[in-house]
Order: sequence, then structure tokens, then C-alpha cells
Amino acid sequence: MKALFSFWNFYQNIGINADVPSREIRYVKAINGLVLIVTGLLWLQLPIIIDLLPDTKYILAAFLLWPIFVQLVPVLNHYGKYTAARLIYSFSTVILITANALQLGADSTNSVYLTVAIVGFFIIFPPYEKKWLYINAAFAVIALVGLEYFYHHYDRLGSLPEEFISIARWSSISAMVSMVVGITAYHYSVVNHAEDKLEREFERSERLLLNILPKSVAEQLKEEEKNISTQIDQASVMFIDLIGFTELSGKLHHSRVVNILNELFSHFDTIVEKYNLEKIKMIGDAYMLAGGVPEPRDEHPEDIGKCALEILDYIKSKPIQDARTLGVRIGIHCGPVIAGVICEKKFAYDLWGDTVNTASRMESHGLPDKIHVSSDFFEQTKDKFNYEARKPIAIKGKGLMQTYVMIDA
Repeated sequence: MKALFSFWNFYQNIGINADVPSREIRYVKAINGLVLIVTGLLWLQLPIIIDLLPDTKYILAAFLLWPIFVQLVPVLNHYGKYTAARLIYSFSTVILITANALQLGADSTNSVYLTVAIVGFFIIFPPYEKKWLYINAAFAVIALVGLEYFYHHYDRLGSLPEEFISIARWSSISAMVSMVVGITAYHYSVVNHAEDKLEREFERSERLLLNILPKSVAEQLKEEEKNISTQIDQASVMFIDLIGFTELSGKLHHSRVVNILNELFSHFDTIVEKYNLEKIKMIGDAYMLAGGVPEPRDEHPEDIGKCALEILDYIKSKPIQDARTLGVRIGIHCGPVIAGVICEKKFAYDLWGDTVNTASRMESHGLPDKIHVSSDFFEQTKDKFNYEARKPIAIKGKGLMQTYVMIDA
């Protein structure tokens, strides 16, 4: 049995290699499998046919020659001649069934095989070859109608023993049931496999989409909304910049540099998610996140402050080998922002406005391993965190500003 399954797998995969387009693989396997199944069904009847020679000589010739002729199918598949392989199988199958049905007569019910053949055509012809599918199906229907016309006027060609006609009838019914069950099972397997694969791909694409966009924004995008933008009256924006990363990247192998960034920012992602905040983007070795976007909520200043403290504690713990010299500057500001999705290709969710610019200035004018915040953010969170006031400093584009350094909660 193991050898039989091994041969089945070998034969079914003839013509399938790395160069075969993925869209062709299922159809190549299907037609190779049908050639093998039909050949097996025909040759199982050979002992009976041989026993009744010479009356069955034409039947014997058909049952011997057709399987040999359709070995062209896997050969053509091997050379990438997929359409030619399908046409040889389909046309020869209709001719084989019609020729046998003419000899066996109506009592054998052999003509019903033509309906099974039509079902088989839907398995071997892909959607992009509908023309040939319809032509072959029409050819089979014409043959079926012609046989019914023949049976109305004649019995059968030649004379065959009634014993053989009876055996042929039961053989035809058994083989037809087997093929219908086999084709149905094949379709069931293919459909379920396709649905499982589609579901896995859908889940994967959903995860990828949610890695790029907030969930509510992703839902809008899937509804094919073109202009996704929101004016948010109050949001908190935080920038984190790695100190010493440029020097570090000049000393380490590029793969190690990427691994360090990946480990750091992946941990940042975990902390951001913990506090129900939104990662906006990474810019080189800088990281931007926000609270209160895309859905406004009251707790975002406190949550972004806790997030900043946890990220700072993580960096101070020096968790990554080769990166223990790294530090951070963290800047936070709060206020109104515009949020939206830009570009139709490689789209991105981003924030704009003076609040974003000021948060960036808080980071760039901050101190190593400190959380530098604006007076607006301080006023909103002074009851939640401990601060030290800095002397007013000149901020580009803003003039003198009173700012604060967050100490702890």
C-alpha cells in the first residue's frame, strides 16, 4: 500500500517543479490524477474482456490504446504544454466513452460517463481557459445527444454477449459512482484547503494592516474611504530619540545594529500597547507615539507619562548586550492635532500640527535619560507625577518656554 501511495504521489506530481506557475499546480495534479484513475478503472476490467474474446476485441483495443495514448498528458505537462495536455485528455475521453457506448448499447448505461467527464472538465480547466472548457463540455453534450438518437433507432454496433453487457452495466455503474465520489471528495478537499488558506492569509493581512494602522482607521480603509482625516482637540505626543546610536552603529556589524533596534523598539511596542497608546512611526533611531488618537479619551496624558517612565526604566536597566552605552531623550507635549492616512501606496497613519512640532522640540532640547515635557503637559499631569522645573529655554520657532523634567509618579 505504501508503494502504491508513493507511485500515486510521483505520478500526480509529474511536470511540477520550481518553474511551474503556482496557479497551474492544482490543475496539473488533477489531470495527472484523472489519467491514473481512469487507466486503473479500465484495466481492472481487462480480465473479463479478455475472457470473452474475440467478441470484445474492439473494447479491448480501446481499453489498451487509450491509457497508452494519454501518457502524453504528463509528458506535455512536464514541458509546460498545459493546454495541449488538457485538450488531449478531454477530447480522447469523450471519443473513448462514445465509441464504447456505441458498442455496448443503451442497456450498459455507458453513455452516462459523458456527464462524469463534463464534471471532470471543470476540474482540469482553470478559469482562464473557460473557452476550452465550454468547447469540450459542448462536445460531450453533442456526443450524449447523438448516442441517445442512435439508441432510439438502433441497439448497438456489433454483437456482444448478453453476459458481457450485464457485467458492463454493473461495471459502469460502479465505476461511475466511484468517479463521482472521487471527484466530489477532491473538490471538497480543494475547497476546504482553499478556504483554510484564504482564512490564514486574511488573518495575516489583518495583522499586517493593524501593525501599520490603528484598528478603527484600518476599518475605514477597508470600507474604501478615500479621505481619512480627523481633527483631534486634545492628544499627547511623545518622541524618543536614542543617544549614542550613530556611534554604536559604526562599530557593529549591520545585522547586529538592526537586531538591537528591533529588540529595543519591539519592547517599546509592548509598553505602548500596555498603556493603550498608538505607535505612529519610527524615523531612523527615533520613535514617535501618541495618546488620545484616533479615538479621543481623557486618560491619555497620564498613560503616556507612565509609558515614558517605563521606557526610561527599561533603557536604564541596560538590557541588551552591545547596547549598554545607549541612552534616550524623551519629549512630550499635548494639544490639538490633525490625524489621517496619506498616500494610496505604502500608506501611513500620521499626525500633524503645532503639537507634534512642539513635542519634537521637547525631545531635541531635552537631557540624556530624562523626560522633558511642556508646560501644557505639566499642567495636565502635575497631580499625577513629580516634576522639576527647568529655567526657561529658547525653543526654535516658539521663543522662551517654561518646561519641566518628569521625575517619577
